[in-house]
Amino acid sequence: MNHNEITMVAPCGINCGSCGAHLVKENTPGMDRLLAAGAKVENLPCPGCRAVQGKCPLIGSVCETYTCVTGKGFDFCYECPEFPCAKLNPAADRSNVLPHNTKVFSLCFIQRHGLAEFLAKEPEIKQRYYQGKMEIGKGPQLK
Repeated sequence: MNHNEITMVAPCGINCGSCGAHLVKENTPGMDRLLAAGAKVENLPCPGCRAVQGKCPLIGSVCETYTCVTGKGFDFCYECPEFPCAKLNPAADRSNVLPHNTKVFSLCFIQRHGLAEFLAKEPEIKQRYYQGKMEIGKGPQLK
């Protein structure tokens, strides 16, 4: 796997490169929202969870998912025989503002199509998640 590609994609499948905590340098109006969510200004902009060994500025500690997957010697959760586990379970809580429900889909996409294709398609994946209208049997549709 290309080291440059993997740098900004977390082991859980979240693209740190498109996270507000990383982009805040380019989007200073987002700083207030990040600080309200618990981030500390000295930890922003975040260079990505791999660069800070999982110490996410939004949770203020090391991410348990990061610790789990890297402790087992894997780059991504999908490599683990326990995938998918409860750490990746979708939740309705804050689903309108956090990409946490996209993790399993993203990991399966990376596993099947590779990291480069995921990075190319990630904007569409996020758009379908945040703006798609669910059609039973079809998934989120963009109108």
